[in-house]
Amino acid sequence: MKKFTLGLCLLALSSLGFGSTLVSTQGIFSDPNQVFEQSFAYDPAIHGGILTIQSYGYGGSSNAPGGTNAAGTVILPGGFDPIVGLFAGGAGGGGARLAFNDDGTCAPGFGATDAGICFDPTIVIAGLAAGTYTISLSVFPNFPPTTETGAYPGGPADFGTGANQVPRSNAFAVDVVATPEPLTFGMIGAGLLVLGLQHRRRFRS
Repeated sequence: MKKFTLGLCLLALSSLGFGSTLVSTQGIFSDPNQVFEQSFAYDPAIHGGILTIQSYGYGGSSNAPGGTNAAGTVILPGGFDPIVGLFAGGAGGGGARLAFNDDGTCAPGFGATDAGICFDPTIVIAGLAAGTYTISLSVFPNFPPTTETGAYPGGPADFGTGANQVPRSNAFAVDVVATPEPLTFGMIGAGLLVLGLQHRRRFRS
């Protein structure tokens, strides 16, 4: 039993890890109809089973200006209203759109301008197979098409927030972070607890 517990704990720690930053990038658009894309390799057995895509820069967080991205850089508020998308396959491959989001979660560090307006989008997705994926980031209301090489609607996108609103900057920041599912953390914690108790018993005896 001791060997099995140790093996289970080490397997969970080594094969799943505690989370991985797959993309953490910043950029500046020259045109409001421009689209940013970046491909990345993902393996849930290595990186963790929950994939989170998070944009920063519109409003910062609800309790402090700006947000801190996965690379540790503080992203100042004042950027445009972004939309993020996730596609199967690499950039230029025409993969299907798997998810997209326009607005995010009202929580510190997640672009909340107040208690109910969060223009920095968030995608949280689980159950993806190992493979190559592509994220997109565009300016509202340039929603991502159903395939990666499809046409964006274009048209009224701008770096402001609509008529009679002050212009905003053309800067953006986006992360893709993979983390283990809660069950994995529970298995690791339980394994470490059992090991600690066994060590304590052995030390006392």
